[in-house]
Amino acid sequence: MSAAVNRPLDWLRLTGGILAVVLGVVAYAWPSATLKVVGFLFGLNLLVAGVVRMVALLMSPGYPVLNRVLGIILGVLTALLGLLCMRNVVASVGVLLLVVAIGWILDGLAEIFVAVGSGEPGGSWRIGLGLVAVLAAVALLVWPGIGLKAFLFFGATVLVFVGLSLIFIAIAGMRARPAMAH
Repeated sequence: MSAAVNRPLDWLRLTGGILAVVLGVVAYAWPSATLKVVGFLFGLNLLVAGVVRMVALLMSPGYPVLNRVLGIILGVLTALLGLLCMRNVVASVGVLLLVVAIGWILDGLAEIFVAVGSGEPGGSWRIGLGLVAVLAAVALLVWPGIGLKAFLFFGATVLVFVGLSLIFIAIAGMRARPAMAH
């Protein structure tokens, strides 16, 4: 894989990571936010995560075909779930929790599948990121009665972790591929 092809991906990951951290901090700062705001913020995160995954896989020629196809399919499904959250944000907390949990499972699995065959820098961070997203989703599904405030805190924590992980992955990629001399 050439440095010229992967440099935009590093910046895309860095931007997605910063956005996830900002959304997590916003969720921490306003825990009493309405369901509409919460649904929109988490839906926006799923939409961005799905789109970032699709663009990254479409721009990277070095991924195995199976990993690319699975990653793109899971990215599309993640983005569609994000749109669903953003479209019907007044839905019950249980439905929102279910949709977000499914989105986190899809995004986590996509991260794991992409990291396993890519050989890119930061692969262990990406696998860890995927595992945390899947485990967070399982926790939401197992304990749906945790309530909106606990969901906000838990979700904000996951967003911050995911964002920081993406930032670390991007920085690892940038350090591994220094800018080419002009």
